[in-house]
Amino acid sequence: MKPATLLLAFALAPALPILAQAQVPPTPAEVAAYDGILRAAHQGDLETLRETIAAGELERTDGYGRTAVHIAAHASHEPAIAALAKAGADMNKLENDAYDAVTIAAVANDTDMLKAALAAGNKPTNITSRYIGTALIAAAHLGHHEVVRILIEAGAPL
Repeated sequence: MKPATLLLAFALAPALPILAQAQVPPTPAEVAAYDGILRAAHQGDLETLRETIAAGELERTDGYGRTAVHIAAHASHEPAIAALAKAGADMNKLENDAYDAVTIAAVANDTDMLKAALAAGNKPTNITSRYIGTALIAAAHLGHHEVVRILIEAGAPL
């Protein structure tokens, strides 16, 4: 291996977990800065979630284009997803890297969140991710067999 290639490999090694995941969850610094509906979604705080929805924050986003729906999906708060859907949140909105709640759950192998997102109106047919794929493609690629089964049953395109 050439020295420059070896140096590049060592330089990129810390980024491998991020690259392997592809989707970008909120960083600890972003979470610490959250307030209002974004903090409530991350914490699964349903009372504050309802208050912030009533105050008009339903479609508020963070600096990465994540709504409370995306943040609740990353944090695996199924009741928050249900509350957001009931309030009229756009369940199929994509964040900056084109992920929705179903794809976040599929990549995380989070079957409970996947079922909650689907029940809340998130479509299994959405074209998502910067790779222009679907939640089903991502789950199959990662070997998430139960997620694949759930998505196929929900009508994901084969």
